[in-house]
Amino acid sequence: MLDVVFYQSNQELIKKLRAKSCLVICPSPQIADNLRLQIPELEILTISKWITDHLKNKGLVRARKSELMIKLAAVWRHYFTTHPTSLFLQSFELFTELRSITLDLELLSEFFKELDEEMVKSILLFWTFLDQEKIIDEHLSYKKVGEVELAQNVVFTGFKHMSGVQIDMLRTLGENVEVAVTFPEAVYIESFSTDWIRWLSPDGVNKKNITKHEQELLVSMIPKGKANLAVGKFLNINPNYDLVLASSKVSLSDYQEVHKEMTFFKTSEDIFLTEKKMLISLLKNKISTMESLNAEGLNNFLELIKLDYAKSGEFKKYKLIQLFQEAIGLYFELSVGVDQFLIDILEIVIGLNSPRVSLMSLNKVVNHFILNVNDLSFKDEDKPVVFLATSSLSGFRSNEKILSENMSKALSAVGPLKRAGLEFQLYKSEILSVLDKKNTVLLIEEQVIESDIAWREILKSYSLASYDLGMNYSIKKIKEILRPKVMPGIYEQKFFSASKLQTYLDCPRKYYFTYIDKIENRPNERVNLGADELGQIEHKIIAQYFIIKSVSDVVMDYEHHRKISEQAFYSYVAESKLIINESNKINSLNEVVHFSLNGILYLLDFFKIKKALKVEFETSLPVNHWHVVGSIDCIVTGADGKISIIDFKRSAVAVGTKAETMTFKKIQIWVYLLIMKKANFEIDSFGYLNLSEPGDGKLIFHEDEAINLIDSTIERFTEHFETTMTKINSTQDFLDQPRETKVCHFCPVALFCLKGGILE
Repeated sequence: MLDVVFYQSNQELIKKLRAKSCLVICPSPQIADNLRLQIPELEILTISKWITDHLKNKGLVRARKSELMIKLAAVWRHYFTTHPTSLFLQSFELFTELRSITLDLELLSEFFKELDEEMVKSILLFWTFLDQEKIIDEHLSYKKVGEVELAQNVVFTGFKHMSGVQIDMLRTLGENVEVAVTFPEAVYIESFSTDWIRWLSPDGVNKKNITKHEQELLVSMIPKGKANLAVGKFLNINPNYDLVLASSKVSLSDYQEVHKEMTFFKTSEDIFLTEKKMLISLLKNKISTMESLNAEGLNNFLELIKLDYAKSGEFKKYKLIQLFQEAIGLYFELSVGVDQFLIDILEIVIGLNSPRVSLMSLNKVVNHFILNVNDLSFKDEDKPVVFLATSSLSGFRSNEKILSENMSKALSAVGPLKRAGLEFQLYKSEILSVLDKKNTVLLIEEQVIESDIAWREILKSYSLASYDLGMNYSIKKIKEILRPKVMPGIYEQKFFSASKLQTYLDCPRKYYFTYIDKIENRPNERVNLGADELGQIEHKIIAQYFIIKSVSDVVMDYEHHRKISEQAFYSYVAESKLIINESNKINSLNEVVHFSLNGILYLLDFFKIKKALKVEFETSLPVNHWHVVGSIDCIVTGADGKISIIDFKRSAVAVGTKAETMTFKKIQIWVYLLIMKKANFEIDSFGYLNLSEPGDGKLIFHEDEAINLIDSTIERFTEHFETTMTKINSTQDFLDQPRETKVCHFCPVALFCLKGGILE
């Protein structure tokens, strides 16, 4: 029998679990550890260990994601010899998502009608390969375990999502033993009919059973940038409290920012990151400087540098070379080609296979534990906590995967879709269970309350009572330096540009000092190039490479590329009067060569896919009634006369996330699309090309997906676009209101600005 056990509090759930003689399965080690402390008499396992143990008993082994990726990449490259890495990555990601919904390929026929033809072919190739080779991926492993006859009843608890294949496993297991899934009642009430829990229990709880949530919460408002001081003062006053950082993804720097004496934290850290980047760059340069490099030549090259690292005692690099050789060994079992695609895949695979390292603070005495919201499930409730919510923390609301209406309809008929809104409700439930405690305190930036929808949703359940830390947040020096320079008034603009609009959206004050009272914060003579200058050089090299020949005649000429790269770089350094040391000069030149090469190789592949007739760089925008001026980095015209709009970016940070693009926090590409569409151009591809990692094609949209996005979004964007221009021409105060911390990085007044902080 399969059942859903609903609960209103953790205490109630713990009592229900104690009453059952069963095995308890959890999604993560942290939840399992928390439960073991409270119910030591029950056997508690993670789902990963439970699945692995049952497969082992059947003599089966589950393939790791990295192993799956490298094998499928090799097979895919055999058939898609000239296609970009981004197509493989998008297809692989979608393939794994579809496998989580169903293992029955026929059920996806309606969904495949909505996809690009090349992506469908890729997914079918992956599916066929797994079936023929009898490879057990994560999703097939659930089906295999569903066939096992269990000897005891099982409860699954703490899950924020269960896939369609997992639900099928539960139903099959429930035919022989009692299987239960736990779920909070309040969240069930807010769930949608398409959510995974409704597939288990369509009509589980009536709304009248839920007790209304309303009580007082102690809150201390803190200025932006003063969290460290506030936490230190609070923990000094309250030595028995633990600290919870209000984020599901907390970095080492986040922990370090609030770390105090006698506090403990533990976090994962990629200590191989620098060495990985260096080795990937080395391999890319090796490929770019050799006309042909085969499997044997690559293996010999890796073996030579591995010996060098062993002699010099560079053991992290030595370990990484071993991982490279293992991955390449799997790849060359199915393919023999060595190209940029292989290096792109190796970079991801090595990231997955690198040893996992945890860093922790070392103290003889520990009074406070620093936690994050993932640590709250079944946390020991005896010790009080203080929450910290700041704009620099990433929060706990994940981005929604955007599908067209037809895609969503086709998939939701097959299995449950993962929904960010449901995940937020589950986090909210866990956070409320802690905030409900009488002695819980919340330290929160005023800006977070004003701008963070998630926290506004959580705090509407409470009446807020002030908690006085007795602190004086004085920052008068900053006030005296910057405020007098801002001259209030209306500064109406005759012309706009995508960059101007983006800057205003990022922060009105950044806009003021960039376009109205421009402050030049870069000296004429300096020791390094700015990020924008490197970008200019890279754009120029890419354009210059294609300037002479027609698109059909262009091939990769590494010597020519190196020559024009050096010429463009040294010309800029001379013209800009840069005093740059040899080390910085070499690093900057290597980046320029590497990034521009990435762009050229991507475009060469792109031309083949689009059967390009023409490519243009720095194309001026058509005249338009909005008076928007500027130029598009790259326009490719295909054989069908339709255009592709590509904007070059130097890094993932500059590109931003898909959510930022779809919610108009990043608007540059939308401005171009709007102007070109109004000028009657047909657009079938658009997006941002990350020159540092061209294989990361998550923000380049093709054909049907591109057309659907434009048709469904352009009207909403037009309204947002026109509203922004109106705001610019009516703003008087130009306040320091950064959209988020990262937009301050290249602001001309970043060193002096409050960045939205509060003055005394």
